[in-house]
Amino acid sequence: MPDSSPPAFSAPSPPRAPPDAAPDTDARGPQAGDPHSLGPPTGEPGAPHPHALRADARRNRAAILEAAEAVFSSAGPGAPIDEVARRAGVGVGTLYRHFPTKEDLLGALVAAHAEPLVEAAQDALRARDPGPALFGLIRHLAIQFVRFRALADAIAAAGIDLQSSKAAHSDQLMAVFAEVLARAQRAGAVRGDVTASDVTTVMGALCHAQAVSRDPSSLSRYVDLLCDGLRASPARRRTTAASGTPPPS
Repeated sequence: MPDSSPPAFSAPSPPRAPPDAAPDTDARGPQAGDPHSLGPPTGEPGAPHPHALRADARRNRAAILEAAEAVFSSAGPGAPIDEVARRAGVGVGTLYRHFPTKEDLLGALVAAHAEPLVEAAQDALRARDPGPALFGLIRHLAIQFVRFRALADAIAAAGIDLQSSKAAHSDQLMAVFAEVLARAQRAGAVRGDVTASDVTTVMGALCHAQAVSRDPSSLSRYVDLLCDGLRASPARRRTTAASGTPPPS
């Protein structure tokens, strides 16, 4: 059982930024009298445009997430938060303003990986050719699952519960994936006796097999086997009809 004690980095409220911490800018824009404003208060001559400040805050957030993934992937989720801030090129106070606790930061990392997967599934749903769209999506998801697996396993081993962060994205991805599969089945490109749960379960197994094999090329072969097994064929349709196997509901 992993140790369920909270990680070393956890703060109920953001600490004061050290004197040399880089000032952060957020969606509020500069406030009158704010010593960390990057220019005169909004409305005065020479004031920076609020959209530029929001863009600066977004860049800081993206840099923190990129640095966090690199640091936690190499040193585990117990790595000091100061190293994440240093690698991101921001002050510790800036990091805390974006992510008050390590759980917040790790949850944002999960979201940063999951949200593009949902977008990829939505793109596949809009694609002109349903069959290739499904097979391309399966390959893309498998690659991304393997890439994030090491960090996800390390997070779980550290006893950090991110189930709530993962659940919403997983449910959304599964719902869209099921639509992509159903569309390919209606087009006759995919056998009709499989469900989205069948496919994702096999995908999880093949991603685990790739990790065990330690052969970088094995994942592509496993995905090819999965996709070949999903493709509809006249022989398979005849066999399914003869066996009386009902289509998935």
